[in-house]
Amino acid sequence: MNGGVFKVTCVVILSTLIGWILYIGRPVLVPLAFGVIATYVIFGIANLLQRIPYIGAKLPVGIRSSIAVALLVLTIYVSINLLISDRDRLIALAPKYQATLLALVGKIAADLQAQTEPTWESIRRDMFAKLNIQGIVTATLSSLSGMIVTIFVVALYTAFLLAEHARFRRKLARIANNAAAMHIVSVVNKINAKIGMYLALKALLGASIGLLSWVCMLFVGLELAELWAVLIAVLNFVPYIGSVISVGFPTLIAGLQFGQWSEVLLVFATLSVLNFVVGSLVDPYLMGESLNLSPLVILVSMAVWSSIWGVAGAFLAVPITVGLLIGFSSFESTRPFSVLLTHKD
Repeated sequence: MNGGVFKVTCVVILSTLIGWILYIGRPVLVPLAFGVIATYVIFGIANLLQRIPYIGAKLPVGIRSSIAVALLVLTIYVSINLLISDRDRLIALAPKYQATLLALVGKIAADLQAQTEPTWESIRRDMFAKLNIQGIVTATLSSLSGMIVTIFVVALYTAFLLAEHARFRRKLARIANNAAAMHIVSVVNKINAKIGMYLALKALLGASIGLLSWVCMLFVGLELAELWAVLIAVLNFVPYIGSVISVGFPTLIAGLQFGQWSEVLLVFATLSVLNFVVGSLVDPYLMGESLNLSPLVILVSMAVWSSIWGVAGAFLAVPITVGLLIGFSSFESTRPFSVLLTHKD
């Protein structure tokens, strides 16, 4: 057999096997992956705290890490508490939203003079008779307890990873007694530094855009603005698609709440401007070209990891791809793969 064909066959078989293992092992691997991501965020924020003028460099590593842990725990606690406190209110508002939706469809049908069979009237009867927004909301929120259990498991993984981090680095230092081992240690440190900084900056950007979005939605008078702001902050970790949902979902809620175009357009315009400024100006300025990932590669990686790990895969796609890019570029045999993943020629 030709050597090149044999290598390609081995790569395909190995990739398929790894994908299958990742898919069947997602109940264990997804919380572990989020634990690793949380660890990266903590160390990334600790490194950012070191850059604070005058006092940052004077803070010991333990203090900076403790502050980062406290910030992450506080954020998670506030988010969960917000979900729990707004659960009953959201369920109570669901019938109102459904009635507003039916009224909007009727208004649009009247404006288009399309009230006769089998057009708008049949759509309203056949489709919206089966649409139960309260049922959808209830089913969505019923998974809240499972999500809280997952968060607890992730926190447990994160605690053990933080405890083992220093010991693991000492082990790496001990085994780095030859050129090959030292190179692997260097690659691991490079991956840790780049992913940690990326996730820390994304967390800060997410908190910023969530806070600004909350102010805008509160100004308009949108119900449950705090809950939607948390959703927007979380979706900041999902490239491209996250921005679309961050704008589209609150705009839809505004339409269901107000039933008037003025408030809907105001919510849409303000959130669109915020996402454009953060996504197209602030994010590239802070990140620079350090990631150097092709936009097509980002979209494909999101599709691949979402198919393997569901929604969690969309959040983890970019950090995993960055780690693969650094790993591929660090070894001669896999360097061609890293060239295909990069944005630059």
